[in-house]
Amino acid sequence: MSGLRLIPPHLLAVPRRLGLALFRLHIENGAFVSLGMGIVGGLFALAYGQTVAILAASGALCASVVDKPGPAPVKLRMYALAVSGATFVALFAMLFEHHHIWMGILVAAMSFVSSLASAYGRRAIGLSVAAVLALLFGMAANRASLMPISDYIGIFFAGGVSYALISIGLSALFDIRNRRMFLGEAVHAFSSYLEAKATLYDPACDARLALEKLVEAHAAFTEKLQAARDFVFLGRRTASRQRWMAALLALLDCFDSVVSSDADIETMRQSGHNDLLLRLKALTARFAADTEELALALTTPGAHFSFNPHTAEILELQAEVEQLAATAWGRESLAISAFRSAGHKLALGIARMERLAQATDTSADANTILPKVELEAFVHRDRMDPRVLQSLFSLSSPVMRYAIRVTGAMTAGYMLTLLLPNMMHGGWVLLTTSLIMRASYSITRQRRNDRIIGTAAGSIIAAVLVHYISRDFLFLPVIFSVGAAHAFADVAFKVTATCASITALLQLHFLGPDVEPSSVLVLERLGDTMIGAALSWVFSFVLPSWEWKNVPNLVRAVVDADKSYAALALSRRRNDQDFRLARKRAHDAAANLTMTVRRLADEPRIDKTKLAALHDLVAANYLMASDLASMRVLFRTRKQELNPDDAERVLDLARQNVEQALNPAEAKDKGPTRLSRRSLGESIGGHNAMVSLTRRLIHIERMAGRVSALAAKVLKA
Repeated sequence: MSGLRLIPPHLLAVPRRLGLALFRLHIENGAFVSLGMGIVGGLFALAYGQTVAILAASGALCASVVDKPGPAPVKLRMYALAVSGATFVALFAMLFEHHHIWMGILVAAMSFVSSLASAYGRRAIGLSVAAVLALLFGMAANRASLMPISDYIGIFFAGGVSYALISIGLSALFDIRNRRMFLGEAVHAFSSYLEAKATLYDPACDARLALEKLVEAHAAFTEKLQAARDFVFLGRRTASRQRWMAALLALLDCFDSVVSSDADIETMRQSGHNDLLLRLKALTARFAADTEELALALTTPGAHFSFNPHTAEILELQAEVEQLAATAWGRESLAISAFRSAGHKLALGIARMERLAQATDTSADANTILPKVELEAFVHRDRMDPRVLQSLFSLSSPVMRYAIRVTGAMTAGYMLTLLLPNMMHGGWVLLTTSLIMRASYSITRQRRNDRIIGTAAGSIIAAVLVHYISRDFLFLPVIFSVGAAHAFADVAFKVTATCASITALLQLHFLGPDVEPSSVLVLERLGDTMIGAALSWVFSFVLPSWEWKNVPNLVRAVVDADKSYAALALSRRRNDQDFRLARKRAHDAAANLTMTVRRLADEPRIDKTKLAALHDLVAANYLMASDLASMRVLFRTRKQELNPDDAERVLDLARQNVEQALNPAEAKDKGPTRLSRRSLGESIGGHNAMVSLTRRLIHIERMAGRVSALAAKVLKA
C-alpha cells in the first residue's frame, strides 16, 4: 500500500506515530507562534536589552492570540484589529488604574465590543482574549514602573507589529507547506469518517449508535473540508497551487462516491448476510488505513504513498454477491442488489483515491484533473461588514445577549476586586472569565472545568520554574508554552489553559518579579480562577441563548438545502458548478445541525424526547444524502444503458414528489411517509439500469418523506 511498508514494522511504528502526532496543522501553528515570539524577543533583546524585550514580548503575545492559519488578507485584518485594540486597552489600563470608575467603564466597554465582534466568526473571538491580556499587562507594567507610559505603549505596539510582520512573512514562505497541511487535515478527517463507516458494517454493533457516530464523523469532515477550501482555493493559480486545488477536489469526489454506498445500509443490515457485511467492513477499514497513510505522506517529510486498488478484496466481495445472485432463480432480491451497489461504490471510491494520489504527485499536470468550476465560490468569506453589527442591537439577537452576559460577568469581576483588593488579582479574574465564557452553554461548561484544572497545573509549574530557573532564562519556557497554548486551543483546551497560565504568570513575573512571590502564587491564582469560573457559570444563566431555540432555524435550513440539492441531483443535465454548490450547502447545513445536536445534551432541562427526534432526523438526512449521491454515480457509470425518454419521465416525477415531500409544514405526525409502489423496481432487485434507477428514485422519495416527517415532529415539539 505504501513505500513505508517496505520498512520492517518495528522500525516503522515509531516514525508513523510521531508523524501522526507531530506533523499536524495545529502543532505546526503552535511551533510558528513560538518561533515568532522567539524572533521578536531575540531581536529586541539584542537591540535594546532584556527589559525592552520583555515589554515588546507583551505586545507580541497579544498579537499572537489571533495567529491562526489562513489567507494573508484575513491574517492582516485580524492583526490590525488585535494590535491596535490591545495597544489602546493597555494605554487606558495604565492611565485609569487608579481611577476606578473609568477603569470600570473601560472593562465594560472592552467586554461589550469584543463580544459583539464574535459575530464575525471564530477568528474574532481571539480579539477579546488579546484585549484582556493587554489590560492585564498594562496594569502589571504600571505597578512595576519600569518606564514612562508613552515609552511602554510604544514598545508594546512595536512588539505587536513586529510579530505580525514576521508571521505574515513566515506564512508566505511556507505557503505550499500550509496548503499540504490543510489538505492533510481534511484527509485525516476522511480517514476517521471511513473508520466510523466500517463500524456501521459490523453486524454485531448497535446500528443506531454506529450511525450516530458516522453522522458526527461526517460533520467533522465537512468542517475540515471547508477549512481546506478557505485556504487552498485562494491565491494566484501557480502550477504547484493548482495541484493542491485538484487534490482537494479529488478528495471531495472520492467522498461523494463513498458516502453513496450508505444508501442501502438499512437493507443490508436487515438481510442476514453477515459474511458480506464483514467483507464490507474489512474493505472499508483497509481503505481507512490507506487514507491515513496518505495523510501521513502529505504532512510528514520523507513519507511516501503508493496507491493500492485492493483488487483481490473487491473481486472476492463481488464473487460472493454473484454467487448469492445465482441462487435467486432470476429474481434478485433487494438485499443482493444493495450489496452489489455498495461494493461497486466503495470500489469506485477507492479508485478515486488513485486520482487524489496522482494530484499530489509533483510531476502531475493539475490541468488534466482540475474541473472547470469557479473555486472561489466555495470559499467562506470573513468580511468585517459594519452592517452586520446593525442587525445585532436587539435582545432577540444571540450575539447581543452573549455580549450582555460577558459584560455583566467582567464588570462584576472588576467590582469584586475593588471590594476585596487584598484577596483577588483583578486581571486574572477577568482573564479567566474571558477565556471561559462562550455563546454556547455546553462549551462554557466544558471550558470552566478545563480552565480550573489547567490553572492549577500551570500555576504549580510556573512556581517551580520561577523558583529553580534563573530569571535570565525564563523566556525559554515562555516561548514554548505560548506555542503549546496556541496549538491545543481547539483540540484540548485543558492543555491550552495549563500553558496559557504558565505564559501569563511568567510574563507577569518579568514585568514585576516582586509582585508575584512564588510561595503564594499557586493558591492565589487558583482562587482567582475559581472566582472567574463561578462568575462565568452564574452569568451563563443571564439572558441565556439556549441552542435548542435555534434548532427550528437549523432544521428549516437543512430541509431547504435538501430541496435544492435534490432538484439538481435528480437531473441528468445540470450545471456542474450549481450542483457542487448545492451539494456543499446541503452537507454544511447537515453538519451545523449535527454539531448543535451534539452540544444540546449538556443544556439544562433539555427535552430528551425532542433530542431523540433530532438524532433520528440527522440520521435520516444523512441516509437521504447518501441516496442523492448515488444518483451521480448512477449517471456516470450507467448513462449509456438508460433510455433517455423513460429516464427523464421517472426523474421528472421523482423531482416533483421529493419537492412535495420535503415540506415539514404539511407532513403528518404519524411517521415517515410511505409512497405507493409504482413499478416492479421497488419489489425486486436486478441489475437492469432502468430498474436500478426506478428503485433508487422510490427509495429517495421515501427518505424525503421520512426526513420531512421527522422535521415536522421536531418543529412542533
